[in-house]
Amino acid sequence: MSNNKKFISIKACFALLFYLIIPSIAIILIMSSYPELSKNRFYTIIQWILPTAIVIVFLAQCSLFYKKGDFKHYLLNISFVIATMIWIYGLLGGDVVVTNQWNEFQFKIHMTKYVILILFVAALNIIYYTLEWKFYSKGNTSPYQNIKEKCNPQSVNPPDPFKTC
Repeated sequence: MSNNKKFISIKACFALLFYLIIPSIAIILIMSSYPELSKNRFYTIIQWILPTAIVIVFLAQCSLFYKKGDFKHYLLNISFVIATMIWIYGLLGGDVVVTNQWNEFQFKIHMTKYVILILFVAALNIIYYTLEWKFYSKGNTSPYQNIKEKCNPQSVNPPDPFKTC
């Protein structure tokens, strides 16, 4: 007896991989490869990344339980975008300018343009999820119902010439 219901969403698997596993391994590798870098900064980043990544995976999994067009699915997707922005803020160490010291060298990386680009992509995601919610919540049986009706109108019967008035 096979049941086609999914228990783990693909979105949650990708979120687990890209928000939790890969960044955690990368931070651990950086900390072990470059011992002269400040460990406190990386511990702070890990303290931000781990809880927000768990929330992101949870939100991605919960969106599986609601259909597109449901308001709860829409709220979960918007929450996913907001949690992702918090995660990126934590990944940057809580600042737009990354200052670090390596041996006797001190360097600063200004991330303002990257943050603006990330905010733009987040805004596009919110617009997409809003349009998706509006499109699917109209009660259409099919998302392409309006397009089908416009392209294939019902044929109108021509008047019967043999019918008298």
